[in-house]
Parts: sequence; C-alpha cells; structure tokens
Amino acid sequence: MSQSDLRQALENIEDPRILVIGDLMLDHYSWGEVDRISPEAPIPVMRVLREDQRLGGAGNVVMNLATLGAEVSVCGVTGKDETGDIINKLLAENEVDRSGVIVSENHKSCLKHRMIAGQTHLLRMDIDPDPDTDFPQNQLIEYLQEKVPNCDAAIVSDYGKGLLSSSVLNELALCGKKHGIPIIGDPKRTTDYSIYQDFTLIKPNRKETEAAVGFSLNNRNDILRAAEKLKKEVRLDYLVISLDQDGLLLFQSPDDYQFFEAQTQEVFDVVGAGDTVSSVLAFMIAGKASIEHAAYWAQLAASMEIQHVGVVSFTKNELLQRFEFGESSTKIMTIEQLCRTLPSELPVVFTNGFFDNISAGHLKFLDQLKTLKGFNVVGINSDNSIDEQKGALPLLNERERALLLSAVEAVDRVVIFNELDAGSMIRRIRPQIVVKGKRFLNKKMPEEKAIEETGAKLEFFPEY
Repeated sequence: MSQSDLRQALENIEDPRILVIGDLMLDHYSWGEVDRISPEAPIPVMRVLREDQRLGGAGNVVMNLATLGAEVSVCGVTGKDETGDIINKLLAENEVDRSGVIVSENHKSCLKHRMIAGQTHLLRMDIDPDPDTDFPQNQLIEYLQEKVPNCDAAIVSDYGKGLLSSSVLNELALCGKKHGIPIIGDPKRTTDYSIYQDFTLIKPNRKETEAAVGFSLNNRNDILRAAEKLKKEVRLDYLVISLDQDGLLLFQSPDDYQFFEAQTQEVFDVVGAGDTVSSVLAFMIAGKASIEHAAYWAQLAASMEIQHVGVVSFTKNELLQRFEFGESSTKIMTIEQLCRTLPSELPVVFTNGFFDNISAGHLKFLDQLKTLKGFNVVGINSDNSIDEQKGALPLLNERERALLLSAVEAVDRVVIFNELDAGSMIRRIRPQIVVKGKRFLNKKMPEEKAIEETGAKLEFFPEY
C-alpha cells in the first residue's frame, strides 16, 4: 500500500449513507481531582471540576461516523426518561436521522457514569434495561427492510442489552445479501457467533474472541488459530480482531491475513477503541475503499483514540494530519482537537506567525512563553496562506515548521491555520493572553478586533 494510495482512499470518500443499529447509551463523565480520603470510609473523595455528557454504545459509533462526514441514520430504543431525552437531544443536535429510534415507556435507557480523576478511572456506575424487557422486534425488522436498501453500509453495535435478537440480525443479513449492502458487526461477548451468519465482516475484540473460541489469545499463533476457527463457523467475507494497544488482525483465510500494528507509544485509555475501529471500517467500506485500506485507517484511528481519556471522535482532516505527521509530536493538532482538549486549570496563552524562516531569534522569542505560566499555543500560517500573502511558498513547508516548533519546550500545542490572520483561531480558543513581538506595540494588528472581542490581555515580548 503506497502512501498516496492510502491518502487518496480516505480523501475520496464523501458523504456515505450509513445505518447504525444497536444499543444506544449515554456516557456521563465527571472529571475532577482527588486530594484526600473520606473520613467515613477508606475511599477517595473526588472534587468534581466539570461534567460532560456524550452519546455512548451505538451512539458513539453514530458520533464517530457523523464526525467523519457520513450521512447517519440510527435504529435503536430509548426509554421515556431523562436519559432517553438526552440521548435523543444529542442525536438531533448532530443532525442524525432518528426515524428508526423507538421511544418506549417500558424501556429503561442505558447510562454509564464514569468518575475520572486526572487520567485515572475511579468508578463507573451503570444503569441498564431490565433483563426481561420486551423489545419491539417486528417494528425494528420493518424499519430495517425499508432502510437498508437505501444505505451504502449498515453497522451493528451489539452491547448485549437484548435489542438485537437473532431474528433481527438474520433479517439484517438477508437484506444486505439481497440488496448488495455490506453489513458490519461489532459483536457482543457470546459463544454463539452463528447469530452474525452472512454478515460481510465482524469485528470482535480480544476478550470477545476469547469468549467465542474458548482459549486465550496470548500470541499471534493463538490469534490466527482463533480467527480461522471463527471464520469457519460464521459465513463472512472478512474477520477483523481488534487488539487495542497491539493493533488489529485483518483475516480472510489462513493464507491471506495481515496484522496492523498500533501506531502509538503511549496508551491512556482503551475505552472506545473498538467502536473507533468498527466505525472507520464501516465508513471506508461504505465509501468503496479496499478492505486493506479500510483496516489501515481503522487502526490509525484506534491508535489516536487510545491516547485520550474517554471516547473521542475524529474528522477526516484529523486522521489525515496524523497520517502526515505521525506520532513524532502529539503537540501538533487541528483546531478541532485543540478546542476539545484545552485545559481548564491553566490560562491559555496564544501567539502566531509565519515562522517561515525559523532562526535562533524565533526560538528565544518562544522560550519567553515559559514566564507566563500558562498553556502555550502557537498558530502558524499554512503554506497556502503564506503563498497568498508573499507570492511564494516558504522555504520550510508547514509540516517541517510545525515539527520544529513542537520541539520547543515552552510550546504546548502547534496549530496550522489557513486564514490570512489568526483572528478566527483566537475567537475559537478564546485565550486569556495573546503574545506579540514589541514591534507591534502601538501598531494596528490584523487580529486586533478578535483580541478585543475575546477580552484577551496583550503581552509584548522582546524580539531577537
């Protein structure tokens, strides 16, 4: 697989229509810090600093696909309760087709509440539907029969909450076969994978695979033996086994398989990595990419996911940027990534420039950022932006400039922007402090209006 072919495989995909069928959940995050033990019991006391609510379960797959740029429809059940209301509100806010979501008075919506101190999970509290809940199977099947023929792919996100009976899964497989629509399954932990018979692809993780085959996956030989066993038992075109920090296996036959290594050195949290893999597989397959290209991009996205605490969705641009820059610097981000990860406990300090002819003077200027004791973000003009203003491309391209600046100790993040000036970026990240060189003192600056609007304080540093 050449670099250009891989890049083009992702870039060429535009607005595939994807149906997500599965267990909708709400992920509630309480983020905080722990500095004492409770006097009532030997347990940590977490002081909550912020709270966050996100779509979980099949909803996380929905968000992944919507963020990539797919036209997403969702089929599932929520209860007539507060959690269900929030799930439907989040789906609506993200412009997801909810015509397949059934709101049932007899259903208890699924909630996962995680308490996280720093990067440490302290506790997860689950509220699940009652095990004997009756799901409206006929209504689900009728919807699938109507919807599947008009999709480019369908993906099952099965968390084993009772929604996806064998009759629903069988009907989905039949619809896929009849209309030539690929069906991708992210299965629950079960010993009976025959329920996914005639799917195009299923993607169990390591533990789910171990449960299905009855032995541990301790090495590659074990993994291949398990893949061959599952492939024989279930009629599939492909099998993908997600191995978290160890990457993934794409298996077609004992003579045709490929391991994809995880492209990361640090693992913070494997939550959501499996959903990321299945989402990107579905996106690429729906966009008519080859299965090898799909597996590559799925693993790259999972490598990005496990570097974050909690679940995160990525845009095509973010995947392409990681593809271009690699993991040589986690400091280099898109504006979307930066906005999601700005710290609340430190003031944001921002400066910007062309940095098209980086010198010792630039490095000395940036080193002064340490004196402000904040979170230091540097914006650099893209090659196109510089070409438009100077009439020539810079000596160092944007990738080289970003890598050099990311090596400066005082710089916490580097973002490349395409606009002529950094005004739009300032409005989005709303820094507390904007730093300029002393030559701008008492002079009009392109970003002046944005600085005034956001209320940022201006600091002027000596230039060398």
